[in-house]
Amino acid sequence: MKCILCGKNEAFKFGLCESCLSDKIHLKSENMDFTICPKCGAVRLNKKWHYDDTEKFIVKNAVSHIILDKSDKISSVRSYKIDENQIFMEVAVDDRNLGEVNKEIAINLKINKESCPVCNKVTGSYYEAVIQLRTLTTEYGKILEDAKETIVKFMKNLNKNDPNSFISRIDTLKEGLDIYLGKKEDAVKIDKLMELDYFCNMKITKSLAGRKDSKDLFRYTHLIRILDLVKGSVIYYRRYYMIKNIRPNTMELLDILKGSTITISSKEFFRGTFRIVIKEPEVTKFIVLSSTDEETQLMNSKTFDIITYRKPFHEKEINLYRYDGVFYPL
Repeated sequence: MKCILCGKNEAFKFGLCESCLSDKIHLKSENMDFTICPKCGAVRLNKKWHYDDTEKFIVKNAVSHIILDKSDKISSVRSYKIDENQIFMEVAVDDRNLGEVNKEIAINLKINKESCPVCNKVTGSYYEAVIQLRTLTTEYGKILEDAKETIVKFMKNLNKNDPNSFISRIDTLKEGLDIYLGKKEDAVKIDKLMELDYFCNMKITKSLAGRKDSKDLFRYTHLIRILDLVKGSVIYYRRYYMIKNIRPNTMELLDILKGSTITISSKEFFRGTFRIVIKEPEVTKFIVLSSTDEETQLMNSKTFDIITYRKPFHEKEINLYRYDGVFYPL
């Protein structure tokens, strides 16, 4: 059945084709203007900045610029296309007499460009907190680079949901790294993150940065000191210990004199006055020649010297750590 009005197209509803149905709906539009940040793409609509799903907010705002008959309302947006001067939309109009009818409309746009508040903060090196990454020995090392990568990745994930969570700059110093954060609450989250991954200690201080609305503004410094010793390192605190194992919150130590093993927490370690005796251990690979329940014969893989150790080893090869002329298995 052909359309009763145009006689060309197939009838869709009420004897009318879709084109003639659309002609029955009268829409007008008001000009629309909004602001976009040229740096991050954030959009300001009605004095509010939007950082995620910006097109969704543009389309929603555009619908409010469409003028309909009093009895009509827009039930949904079928499709849209945004260019520099206009937004083209196909909307579903719910008409009292005709039901739901698709209608196309173009809305003129005026797009202003202005840097958003977050980008202004980043450009101005704004920060509320500083993460000071240091090692126990205050020597710059790979462990700090690894920690930095973890923090940068973590902050990128936070930034997806909160544009104020950003790193304004990173300073590489001889003794470590300073990471400047746009939001002080993120520094507390990073403290917890580092405690999960490293044997470390935290110290938080604050300094007055100014006043706003009759309130003091503070900047916070989070000093994170990471243990940069390894298995086989030797330390001293009332007696000599060799590090057997390091975990994020605990460390196993071999009492060199007694031969017993103790476990201490990161708080106990950093609270004590441990002195580093050997940072880089002397490690030697030995080949197991024979082993009984009481002793094992081992051969130095470099010098081929053979030693007997009063302990059974079931491995084919083993690393021994040397201190003061004595080899220790860990």
